[in-house]
Amino acid sequence: MKSTTVPSEGGGGLDATTPASVQPHPLHGPDAIWQETNCYIDLWVELLHAWGLDPRAALPFTAAQDFEGDHFTFFKYPQADLETLYGTVVQEMAVYDTLQAHVVAQVERGHTVLVEVDSYYLPDTHATAYQREHVKTTVGIDYINPLAQRLSYYHSLGYHSAQDEDYRGLLRLSPELSGNGNILFPYAECAKRVRPALAMPAMADASAALMRQHLARLPAINPVSQWRQEFDEHMDTLLARDDAYFHLYTFNLPRQLGANFEMLHHWLRWLDEQGSSNRLAVPAAETAYAIATEAKVLQFRLARAVARRRADPCTQSLDALESSYDKTIESLISAFGRPDAAAA
Repeated sequence: MKSTTVPSEGGGGLDATTPASVQPHPLHGPDAIWQETNCYIDLWVELLHAWGLDPRAALPFTAAQDFEGDHFTFFKYPQADLETLYGTVVQEMAVYDTLQAHVVAQVERGHTVLVEVDSYYLPDTHATAYQREHVKTTVGIDYINPLAQRLSYYHSLGYHSAQDEDYRGLLRLSPELSGNGNILFPYAECAKRVRPALAMPAMADASAALMRQHLARLPAINPVSQWRQEFDEHMDTLLARDDAYFHLYTFNLPRQLGANFEMLHHWLRWLDEQGSSNRLAVPAAETAYAIATEAKVLQFRLARAVARRRADPCTQSLDALESSYDKTIESLISAFGRPDAAAA
């Protein structure tokens, strides 16, 4: 990938190699059903892409998504999988000084800092939260210049920069934030590339092995079946609450379900591209894609129900999702082995 060296300014910045022109990964392309998934997945997709690595290889964990009672699993790349495939160690950072000081210390070492920040100060969220709402999200910072008060970060569908007031807000340097003892230190992680990523065919073999591991973590009950047990109550709540709650609900339920299985679909297609002889996995790609599309249909139905203030049991959508889930898991087990065998 084409890069450019961003020089330090005034002697206080850091020399950093940052992408001059980063095109979003095809997972975030215009043909995606769910172009945005969640902040952590979207960040890692673009970060791995910028490193010249394929983010699809580490998606086997999506097979184990569950219904958590009030949301579908907020799916994230497992740290162990990132280390196995890409040689990247992700560990929690100790934050005890200014966030700026810690980011500088880690970026100096060539690491990327993943930190929870306030979208109010993120220019790339200009269509949603920027200068409007205080919304927590995660960004990956790989360039910082304290004297110029500028940093660059991965977030959502690409690579962005923040400076001046936004810089100070993100790093809690403004007077109203730095002097507020009631504000807790943010949660931050450090991504360290400690060894080269696996090459093919070892990458594909290791990825398939991860699928067998994650199949051992399958939910005991179809998660869509669990959701529909709560669905009527959820519908009543949606009708009783405002539009803001609708957006939060649909992000955490149909979006997380649909986007998760769209990613599983992409992993299966990636494995096929590597010349996998396991043709039993092909049907799982099709039914995982069906989950992704039907979850979007269900979200539209929820929007219509809320607009009309009239309940919709969404029976057809839930039937389709439930059936497609069963078919997906059955195909995965046929292709990669039973979960009990994987755990042994």
